[in-house]
Amino acid sequence: MSCDNLRQQVEAMRAGARDQRSGAAQMLKEASSGRGKSADYLQAAKDYEEAAQHSENAAALYQQQLAACTSAPTSSKPPPIEHTVRESNTTAPSIIEVRWGDTFSSIAATITGDARKWRELYDPQNSHLENPDLIYAGSHFELVRQASGAQYLRLVEAQGGTPVATAGAAAKRAAAAPAAAAGLAQASRDEPDALVVGVLPNISAEKLMAQYEHMKHYLEALNTQKISISTSPNFKAFFESTMKGDYDLAVSAPHFARVAQLDRGLIPLVIYEPRINALLITPVDQSLGSAAELRGKVVAFANPQSLVAMYGLAWLGQQGLQPGKDFEVRGPRTDLGVGRMLLTGEATAAIMSNGEFRALPPEESARLKIADTIARIPNFVVLANPRLNRGLVARLKTQLKGFLANQDDGAAFATATGITAMSDVDEAQLRELDSYVEQTRRAMGIAK
Repeated sequence: MSCDNLRQQVEAMRAGARDQRSGAAQMLKEASSGRGKSADYLQAAKDYEEAAQHSENAAALYQQQLAACTSAPTSSKPPPIEHTVRESNTTAPSIIEVRWGDTFSSIAATITGDARKWRELYDPQNSHLENPDLIYAGSHFELVRQASGAQYLRLVEAQGGTPVATAGAAAKRAAAAPAAAAGLAQASRDEPDALVVGVLPNISAEKLMAQYEHMKHYLEALNTQKISISTSPNFKAFFESTMKGDYDLAVSAPHFARVAQLDRGLIPLVIYEPRINALLITPVDQSLGSAAELRGKVVAFANPQSLVAMYGLAWLGQQGLQPGKDFEVRGPRTDLGVGRMLLTGEATAAIMSNGEFRALPPEESARLKIADTIARIPNFVVLANPRLNRGLVARLKTQLKGFLANQDDGAAFATATGITAMSDVDEAQLRELDSYVEQTRRAMGIAK
């Protein structure tokens, strides 16, 4: 890791600590408000404070490495892309010396050709490296090739018998910051080997998986965990999986997120920006003077259980139109999506989000128009399962907030989804959803 990268890590960990302390303060405020169980809020505040301490400890450890990096003689820092690799014979493993500026992924990239494939060369049982984020200049790896064709990097003793930075030696080197070393080691032991990210199925599974493959690559490049993306056949199945704790991270509709937070203690990490536009869509060759013209007609909803649908029904109610009485609500079928329903005359108008409209086939969207924008509602919220180590939760939050700044996967994700930011979740945004909590519970079959 270069001096600049170390400096960025110090700043990121300190920023994370500030965010977590802010979260602790918010939980203490909620505990004293009388809403919900104060004991749960107090425990959450304690967890946030512990996460803040982990982040500060990590910052101290990175700061120690940064001090060593900046004080090292220039001559001792050869270009990080140059590695000493020696082969004693055709079957002997290669020996790779760790130089200043190296990371495990950069070393792996010299073998795999892609830094994102570092996991192919990391074996938690055999690499003799507890944390691949912490390697030290002067240590050595050997490239072990197995008969099966698989290969991995293994930390070995330096030539001449001098011990290299094994996990124990690394802890001794961190004696100036023992709390940091202990905190990171404990966090590593408490973290799972893999993380499941559940995503709300608001568009086709094929498009959804293509979009979130970018998030998968990004998170895997920054963490030791293998990331898998999962979705569900419909909104209700996704909600049930979220509430059962099937996901480590859940990319959820905001009303689902609020219920999951209140009823299961899931932790809001970030909220997508900009707000979602709830749109009234009609064919381009048809005019709609007012909502009153929908009386006696069919109104299609891309996702009848979505928050957009709830806002849409409320808007129609304000126009004096009640579902089942003044107009018919109809959802898409397997053989007939909302776009085709409008174009075939099966529905007069449709209510959907801008993302759902963008996901329509081009040959359909080209023949449709936005008749009105009826509301701007909170966007998706990323939730963390409360079973996760708080240090990991804090790290994931910091990483997600920086995702869109990534020039590769982040930029591709932004282009595909229209998301412009992943920001801290404001409690005011969550309270805005409270009027839909009971309606959501009833729709999902868990009304209290």
